[in-house]
Amino acid sequence: MPEIVVVVPIYRDTFVMVLHPHRGWEFPGGRVEKGESEIDAALRECREEAGIVISKLREIYRDGNMVVFAANVREINGGEFEYRIFKTLPDNLSYPREEAETFLNLAFKHKKIFQ
Repeated sequence: MPEIVVVVPIYRDTFVMVLHPHRGWEFPGGRVEKGESEIDAALRECREEAGIVISKLREIYRDGNMVVFAANVREINGGEFEYRIFKTLPDNLSYPREEAETFLNLAFKHKKIFQ
């Protein structure tokens, strides 16, 4: 079972990222806690990090100890980290741009499931 979840929150034709104070811009995510499902971890991380309430969630990528979800954002209330809504990837990403682009492209490819 994967230990890490990443969520690409889709908000209309844009996406949401959080600013980790030490790492930079990233999609919400984190570790799956003991006794928690991957889906529950994804929902919790979105809620904690940016106050994102998800209406639909779909797995879009799985590799080793990580699973990535695309999510439809119902509302954003603010959370532990600063968040922003983007149309394109910002500079100062916390992980390689190619990885972020891959996840973003997969999420928008599956966007039709949210409509």
